[in-house]
Amino acid sequence: MFIESERSSIEKLIESFLREKNLSPSAAMMYGPHAGGYADEKAALNILVIVESSKPILKNYSKSLDSTKTRLLIADRETFEKDVEDERMGGILADLLMTPYEPIFNEKYLWDQEVKFKKRVTDSILRNLILSFPEMSREFIIKPEYLMFESMRRRVSLFPLIAYRFLNVIGADVKERNYALIMRGFTEALKELANDGKIHVSNGFFRISEDYVKSFLGGKIAWRLARLLKNIRIDISHHVLKVLPSIINPLIDEYRIHRRHASNIGAARKIVFRLEDPRKYIFVPTPSGIIPFTEKITIEDFLKRHMSQKHALKHEVRKLGGALNSVYLLRIYGGEGEERIVVKIFKDWYGWKWFPLALWTLGTRDFAILGKSRLEKEYALNNFLLKNGINVPRIIHVAPEEKLLFQEFIEGTTLSKIIKLLFKSEENGDNRVKMLKIIRQAGGEMARVHSLGVSIGDCKPENILLSSDGRIFFLDLEQTERGGDQSWDIAELLFYLGHYASFSTYKRIEEVVNEFIEGYIESGGRVEIIKRALSPRYIKVFGLLTPPHIILAISNTCKKTLKKRAAP
Repeated sequence: MFIESERSSIEKLIESFLREKNLSPSAAMMYGPHAGGYADEKAALNILVIVESSKPILKNYSKSLDSTKTRLLIADRETFEKDVEDERMGGILADLLMTPYEPIFNEKYLWDQEVKFKKRVTDSILRNLILSFPEMSREFIIKPEYLMFESMRRRVSLFPLIAYRFLNVIGADVKERNYALIMRGFTEALKELANDGKIHVSNGFFRISEDYVKSFLGGKIAWRLARLLKNIRIDISHHVLKVLPSIINPLIDEYRIHRRHASNIGAARKIVFRLEDPRKYIFVPTPSGIIPFTEKITIEDFLKRHMSQKHALKHEVRKLGGALNSVYLLRIYGGEGEERIVVKIFKDWYGWKWFPLALWTLGTRDFAILGKSRLEKEYALNNFLLKNGINVPRIIHVAPEEKLLFQEFIEGTTLSKIIKLLFKSEENGDNRVKMLKIIRQAGGEMARVHSLGVSIGDCKPENILLSSDGRIFFLDLEQTERGGDQSWDIAELLFYLGHYASFSTYKRIEEVVNEFIEGYIESGGRVEIIKRALSPRYIKVFGLLTPPHIILAISNTCKKTLKKRAAP
């Protein structure tokens, strides 16, 4: 903070300089070590002066104030405001509002510009979260401090030398004071974004609104980002070199001050890359409470932290299989009986494991291959479907950083097993009728999923299960997405079941397909989705799995069922 005599001296220095240059002041502020409360005797005074001018101005000057070196960075108001609005100058002026500053002239104007800048930065951070986690971002519960540390991390990734300023600002002696000063602007920005309907604020946290996620993902994202980067590159090339000393020299001061507090230069270099991880301030909801995005956990950790001692008396883990994921069954024995939990580790699909799947669906279906993307789809869409009454395994715990998911084990019989029994059975009694009703029930449940605007993505019959209490469950939702190709769901289930029917009669195939289609349409499934599933685009994919005569039988049955339904 200024004492009155210091403020007066600085004001006189600025006024004298501006008279000499015939410039009119709009606002002025001190930034850097003196404003942040960590200056030493060698630290220069860094002052940004914003002036009224009909011409662009961006210059730096060195002065002396009572033997203290003073750097003046002069910018015209329009240039400053453009940098605040869209980083027209690459953020070299607007970034000074990120860390603590001391107003000299026109405090309200500087505050308004700080809030405008931090609102734009916050909006950009939220958009980046949505792009990185298009599904899971809808579930994130975020502490406002995330914005401070994420904005620091982003700045450092572009300009590593600025890390020393951030490390000094959050140093132990001034940490609490500077955190409060930085967060003031972000807090106000969050209020404005809440009024805009982009976020919801509650109990010290905020969430991104569903409407904002939808509107952003539906826009021309790539075009907007490319246009912004182009503008920044052009203006930086024209202007930044003019004021390079005003950018670099203050940061050299920051490096020197930080180095003095480090035990040795080696330690200082390591600390530069150890700014606090912003993701510590992102949380995801689970039945056991909200957990940090960065939580590290193993199966043993999960048992210790989240299962009561009476349940965790004894446990065993066995692999359930899967070439592309590691899936395990965790069996927990205790005084109240046995509990089973499915544990999935989402690997990235690379090399020979991924290539056959990519080749198989080439030009028809794109699969998510990164473990992170598949986990967030399964976690977020599982929660969405569950909230809307669709039967899916309940998520028990998630560790996004570890790409680890714990979910309930569903006891039951897969649709693939029921279909095999139908194809092999020669009887025509009650048991066959019951099994056909299950097929119809599965069609109805798929229609309910589609009515929510969701495609399942991987709905092979083995991923659909009849539970012991008679409900249809959808398993393995890692390829599920909002929107997506619902006709693929129909095509995959129908033509995939065909490879169980090699030696079955046409009548049995017709029965199974007809029941599924009837159940789908009765529950609101759209006819055009089924018609599209019969196109060569989908049929060609399943030629490796299902004999041509079976594919033809399935296709003809679908057409016959649709024609019969369309008849008056």
